[in-house]
Amino acid sequence: MALITEKFLKSRLLNSKISVFLSTVFSVLIMGLLGVIAINYSSLGDSLKENISFNLVIKDKVHEIETQQLIKSLVLVDGVKSVNFISKNESAERLKESIGENFLDILEENPLKNIIEIKYYATYLKNNNSKEKIKKFMLYHEIEDVIYDETILLLLEHNFQKIGILFLIISAFFFLIAFILINSNIRLTIYSKRFIIKTMQLVGATKKFIQRPFLRNNLILSIIACLIGNLILICLILLAIDHLPEIKNFISLHQLLYLIIITSVLNLGITFFSTLICVRKYLNLKTDELYQ
Repeated sequence: MALITEKFLKSRLLNSKISVFLSTVFSVLIMGLLGVIAINYSSLGDSLKENISFNLVIKDKVHEIETQQLIKSLVLVDGVKSVNFISKNESAERLKESIGENFLDILEENPLKNIIEIKYYATYLKNNNSKEKIKKFMLYHEIEDVIYDETILLLLEHNFQKIGILFLIISAFFFLIAFILINSNIRLTIYSKRFIIKTMQLVGATKKFIQRPFLRNNLILSIIACLIGNLILICLILLAIDHLPEIKNFISLHQLLYLIIITSVLNLGITFFSTLICVRKYLNLKTDELYQ
């Protein structure tokens, strides 16, 4: 009977250690993925904003020299990222490709107009100042009209704020889950050794001496789990970059290194303080309270 009980306790202890290990791996992986999203969140918003273009429709009577001078003056405007001239012939070719037939065969002449496409840096582009930009553009006598997607800009500003709040809530939720998983499994591991802890205390061992092996073993286990969790994270990022090469523009090697260090320190901190608190709890209990 004693042998069966001993095997059961050893099995339970092993399962607890495996649970601590897997919980830490899960925690590192989730924190890492959320960290990658957090790093890319701002960059993604800026990238989407910088792809919004203001299309300046040029009047038909404007000569090519005037158009070139206009382009040179627009390049010097604060916050302008790029200025691209699209001739009406080029617009016609794009339209033919999109609709799949040559509409010029039906019409006698090309009804499209020359366009100057302007894109701004994200910091200079906000919905509340887009109308001011249009007013400034209309001061140029060469420009007939300004076309841009106001709805997309509005959605980007408002929805990205809501998504940011939701992301913070989700991050806090997963961090709480990770903490509970690691803490509860460490408590279970130490609970199975509560009699050993109390016996060592009764024979005169100091608290630091008793705590040391528990801290060492759990931290070693946590370090291995962090290494494996970060390795899985790196593999997932490399796999994502392989399928979507654009992703590498949003996260640098230094950012990834900082992310790995931060997630590892957080998880090691959870392990350290959970172990310390749990061991001290049983050290402070009376012998008869161990059976409760």
